[in-house]
Amino acid sequence: MLLGLDVGGTFTDAVIIDGHRVVASAKRRTTKDNLMKGIGEALDAVIQSCDTANIEQVTLSTTVVTNTIVEEKEQVVDLYVVTGPGRNVDDIFPVQPIYLQGYTDHRGIVVERTPTNTVHDVAEMVQSHSGTDLAAVSAKFGVRNPQEELSIAKELEHTYATISNGSLLSGSLNFPRRTISAYFNSAVTPVFTLFKKNVEDALTVRNIKAPLHILKADGGSLPMEHMVSRPVETAFTGPAATVLGLSALGAIGNEHTVALDIGGTTTDISLWKQGSPLMTKNGVSIREYPSAVRSFAVTSVGIGGESVVRIVDGVILVGPERVGPSAALGGDEPTLGDALIVLGYANYGDAKLALQAMDVLANTFQNSLKSDSTQNKQQSVSSITASDIAQLVVNNALQTIQRGIDEVVRAENKRPIYVVADIVNPDVFVPSQIVVVGGTAPSLGPSIGEYLELPVTIPDNAEVANAIGAALALSTIELTVHVDTKRRLLVIPELGVKQQTCTLKRVEQVVERAKEALSEEALRLGLGKNQDIEVISIEDFPVVEGWQSMERLITVKVQLAAGVKQYVE
Repeated sequence: MLLGLDVGGTFTDAVIIDGHRVVASAKRRTTKDNLMKGIGEALDAVIQSCDTANIEQVTLSTTVVTNTIVEEKEQVVDLYVVTGPGRNVDDIFPVQPIYLQGYTDHRGIVVERTPTNTVHDVAEMVQSHSGTDLAAVSAKFGVRNPQEELSIAKELEHTYATISNGSLLSGSLNFPRRTISAYFNSAVTPVFTLFKKNVEDALTVRNIKAPLHILKADGGSLPMEHMVSRPVETAFTGPAATVLGLSALGAIGNEHTVALDIGGTTTDISLWKQGSPLMTKNGVSIREYPSAVRSFAVTSVGIGGESVVRIVDGVILVGPERVGPSAALGGDEPTLGDALIVLGYANYGDAKLALQAMDVLANTFQNSLKSDSTQNKQQSVSSITASDIAQLVVNNALQTIQRGIDEVVRAENKRPIYVVADIVNPDVFVPSQIVVVGGTAPSLGPSIGEYLELPVTIPDNAEVANAIGAALALSTIELTVHVDTKRRLLVIPELGVKQQTCTLKRVEQVVERAKEALSEEALRLGLGKNQDIEVISIEDFPVVEGWQSMERLITVKVQLAAGVKQYVE
């Protein structure tokens, strides 16, 4: 049996999957002031129907890192950079970086060594002012030769408890993105470490001894213990859980599909082509900073079941704010959920309270219209009922969702084209269907289909799709292998490997070496032995000397293929 947990902004969902069936599921409120309370309640609800000794794995997707970043509550980090010659980078990082001497060129040749004997002295001086025990270090072209970056990190260990390396987090070229990843990785480590301990304690109390995994933004999962050194990759796991849940529920097909996850606070929008979700090209942005963290291309709009409804200057506004539960559940302000209850689309809580909330809203709206008509010397304003205002609220929400979809589709169709095949056979994204999951899916989904004039699918277990996606996520890691054939140099930056006796000469050989290294690392981490290995990218550049191209720079990136273990029936 597999146990999946999804800690969302409004609800915490839990499922237990046995074979191809969801045998237990629960949805409990996320308790933001004490996340473990909501997690514990969801766990208690599902384990009543099973023997916890039969649970083989627990996989979690969580908002803890995302919320820390979005709310700007991360810890202070001293950021050390080795830039060499080039542009000033003062304005592209969240903090003023500490510049260190040194320079590694694009071939991975150390042109100027960083004076490591002075790094310790600099660090002590900087730390005495900042007072933090968190640091990050990133060197330009560190992925081509990580040794300078690693030696600096070694010196920083005398001063800091946590140090993140850009090249160990990503093997891709793009110094600013790697640096952003390293900075936020250290910044969220304390909150992630505490969260890890709390979850482990909660499982122990309930006699759940299965291995604990956590979802990453790219849709893969890894053991919680491994992720302590790279918690930034657990940001934005909610959208990843959605994508995996949609795959697991088998509702996508091969058409151009818009998938919506409508929760209590937001609606997440993802696009699918030929049955596969679109990914961000270079990495997800953390606040306004572009990082190297791979992620699904998911956009959120501020519409959810508990989006607050207000009348401002005679205009109905739905969301993006959420201030608490719907009036039907004892909340203080009317919400989209209350409107859906009044229209008969939803059935939860106290319908009388929802009706009262819509009546108050209708009176407020009607009074604003009367005021406008008086100013314009109009004679009368027809009576507005609770049902009328509820329909207006739903229409407003639908308009916001449509604008979000239109914007995402427009952005996809404007993406730069890099290969000739896409020019010859352009694949313009035109939505053919809508698939809706999330807690608000059953009540709002049909209206979305009518509004957009597209067929809508709401799969079984749609309300806990994210927890299903977490439970069934395959483990995935990625590695980059860079080979300079002239220098006989092989580098695997994510592992800190530098080998100067490499005899590989061809792309095919480097691909095989990359797959071999990935298999070895997967075995070390205790991951699946028979999982497919996917080649993400291949770069093959000739080295021209004396008007001849005799040697090459070859870079291959591979990963354990992301996806789900099985489909849910």
